[in-house]
Amino acid sequence: MKSLLPTNPETCPRCMVGRIKRKLIPYSLVVDGQLLSVPRFPAWVCDVCHAYMFDPAALSRLEASLSARQETKKAPRTHRASPPASPAADKPLESF
Repeated sequence: MKSLLPTNPETCPRCMVGRIKRKLIPYSLVVDGQLLSVPRFPAWVCDVCHAYMFDPAALSRLEASLSARQETKKAPRTHRASPPASPAADKPLESF
């Protein structure tokens, strides 16, 4: 996958004037109909035009975590069979 970051990682690829620096900014997405918000997600932000690009490595890690979560949700769960009822279960409790 070709990176959208410029050859010189300090120059903004959008305005070609500003310098990009790594900052932590909010990142939100919808997963299974639920809003997921990460308040401090790594991104590259331009100091002039304020364009930003979320860190590709951090996005990959988040995607891997979410897909692993999806796999565990989809895995069939084994249910234990209830133990057979004992004949004493039908009788009322006796006082001590």
